[in-house]
Amino acid sequence: MSDPHEHDNQQTESESTEQPTGQGAEPEVGLISGRSASVRFERKSDSSLSNNRARMDAANQSLADALRITYGFLQFGMVILVVLFFFSGVQRINEGERGIKVFLGKPTQTNIEPGAHITAPYPIGEMIRVGEGAVEIPLGSDFMPTRPGATSEQQLINASIDEFNSNGRLNPASDSMILTADQNIAHAQFRVNYHRSNHRDFVENVLPQNENEMVRLVVRRAVVHTMAETTIDDLLKTSTEAVESRIREAAQGSLDDVDAGITIDRVVLVRKSPPMFLLDRFASVQSAAQAAGEEREKALLDRERMLNDVAGRGSGVLIEMINEYERLVELGEDEASEELLAKIDTVMLGGEVEWNGEPTFALVSGEVSEILQNAQAQASSRVSRAIADLEQFYAKQAQYEANPMLMIARDWASAMGEFLNKDFVSTMYLPEGRAAELLINPDQDWEEERVRLERREKAREQQEQRRLEAQQDYYRTQRGIQAEDEP
Repeated sequence: MSDPHEHDNQQTESESTEQPTGQGAEPEVGLISGRSASVRFERKSDSSLSNNRARMDAANQSLADALRITYGFLQFGMVILVVLFFFSGVQRINEGERGIKVFLGKPTQTNIEPGAHITAPYPIGEMIRVGEGAVEIPLGSDFMPTRPGATSEQQLINASIDEFNSNGRLNPASDSMILTADQNIAHAQFRVNYHRSNHRDFVENVLPQNENEMVRLVVRRAVVHTMAETTIDDLLKTSTEAVESRIREAAQGSLDDVDAGITIDRVVLVRKSPPMFLLDRFASVQSAAQAAGEEREKALLDRERMLNDVAGRGSGVLIEMINEYERLVELGEDEASEELLAKIDTVMLGGEVEWNGEPTFALVSGEVSEILQNAQAQASSRVSRAIADLEQFYAKQAQYEANPMLMIARDWASAMGEFLNKDFVSTMYLPEGRAAELLINPDQDWEEERVRLERREKAREQQEQRRLEAQQDYYRTQRGIQAEDEP
């Protein structure tokens, strides 16, 4: 391989030898040193230097112009950035939010209404937005057994009670429950609604990512404390409003202790249940209690209907007066009992008396009024019949005194005719002056009719006796109910 420097030297030597030597030319180095020159220097003229200097001035001028334009753009950009920096302090609060204006790390204005507002640019100042809308948190698994396949709390709340673990055993590692005041186990699901009421306290003391968990924890704590003072019967049978109110107050107190700035609007007891393995037994007890309540309500309605049918609006007053009359009789207070009995008669007849400071005029109606009216009608009829009988007696007495034999014959004929007209009397006509022997059997039709009438009368008497006994039992029961209701 040949050396490139050697090639360049040869080319230079050839160029040097070919150039003519004229007047004013520089003496060659090779001629002086006795060898051929490898490098030759030429001195350029002043015009060449001027041209080079001119070209350098033009380049410097272009560079200066470019730097000046770039600097102008840089200044313009800096001005734009400064303007944008100041305009970044214009912040907008959306609907459903409230703003807190911060300057140098300290809040200067709170509860800012929605709209555009001016604040110092970040990091000098800041506009913190806080949502004020209602938030709902479902507590579907905190106090319930596990449910396979559940992916969300809302899904657990919407699930039926049969979908939860009911194998007759609770696993403390996975199943949740509530301990009541009477040391029973219960299950429940809740729904919590809250909003951010104090925005400054909320921003200063609560991390947004921990907000829901914080509310959940205080509600769980309140549920545990409330259920520890509530029996399972009160939880399952009574209204849930009192339990919900106590839980909300306890949870709100915990939030207020840490100045969370959160207000719990409502705690809803969505579901309450006894232990799963005793669910059927509790259901049967509740069904029996419900049936008993329905029967009691039905009995009370029947009582009110019967009392209204018997005495109308005066039934309550009459029962009170009769109870008081029986009490006075048992105590042996004859004068007071007779006085009260007179008042009872007056009330039944529609008169006016004063009882417990209130008048009792025309309160009684219904069967009592009908019975009294019938009694008055019967009394009047009996008096009329007695008067008529007396007048008839006086007339017969006058006839007897005038002609005794005639009156006796006439009355005997009248009595005999009335006797012969009875249904059970059979009349037979026999020839006069001849002896006759009669073998007479009782009339079977009449005997059957007599037995039927006797049975009917006996059945009526028994029915009336049962009615009186039932009425007496009812009044005794009514007095017992009133005694229980009295404090």
